[in-house]
Amino acid sequence: MSAAPVVVVTGAGGFVGGYLARWFASRGYPVAATVRRVRPSSGFPPGVSVLPGDLRQPGLLPDRFDVLIHCAAETPSTCADPGELLASNVEAARMLFAQARAARARAVVFLSSMSVYGDITVPVVTEALPPVDPNPYGRSKAEGEALLEAAAASGLPSGLSIRLPGTVGRGSHDNFLSEALARARRGETLTARHPDALFNNIVFVGDLACFLEAWINAPRPGYTVTNLAASEPMTFRALFAHVFACLRLPERIQYETTGKSPFLISTDRARALGYHAPTVTESVSAFVRDCLCTEADVVRA
Repeated sequence: MSAAPVVVVTGAGGFVGGYLARWFASRGYPVAATVRRVRPSSGFPPGVSVLPGDLRQPGLLPDRFDVLIHCAAETPSTCADPGELLASNVEAARMLFAQARAARARAVVFLSSMSVYGDITVPVVTEALPPVDPNPYGRSKAEGEALLEAAAASGLPSGLSIRLPGTVGRGSHDNFLSEALARARRGETLTARHPDALFNNIVFVGDLACFLEAWINAPRPGYTVTNLAASEPMTFRALFAHVFACLRLPERIQYETTGKSPFLISTDRARALGYHAPTVTESVSAFVRDCLCTEADVVRA
């Protein structure tokens, strides 16, 4: 039986990167995890080698590894200067993809974002949608995708860019559903918009991990880009009713009809690539369960 591939995960000090580093280690993969700095509370399990440092510095990654999962990024909440955010994210991607090629990695996965599309005015987003005025964060993700595509054209065996919507789980932040759940648990009244519009803009981080494991063990040659989202959209009214039901709390929510109309995300390409695409109901249920679990249950097998 062949050995498990050596996986490098960037941004392991953050929510998604930290989850993936722990998840792959729990399944027997040798993992090298980059962090900005080692914190006493990091708590990485055996099987994870921690690599503190700046992603833009040469030689941060091991000389040999099989897979790179690039999760790290400056965001508007971590970098207030738009120009610095853009330059930092692009230079980090450039350096990391070059190191992956030098290490003879067989696959690189870049966690991109729906932000690449900028101002979305269509009812359903597909990968073919042209971008409209993306912000610096979205532009940095688009440039990262272009760098990975170029690396795949220049000899990297497999490159995959995943345009993520709100990615949720224990410790998630900076998306509306994570903030809404936190407020609901505090007993606050939520304010939501467009109660009868449909929603599928969610990925539970455990489902992302399962998709990535399948991909890195059988990566598609060349370059691929895909959106991820849930299947079987539900209305915002039904969504929040389900959140409160999972929490076993009475509904405390008021609705407005102001603001931009929401959009759905096509899962056709993701399904063709092997993504299971759990339903919105399943994704929300998994999110709430994960948030209510104990510290000992953070990594879900």
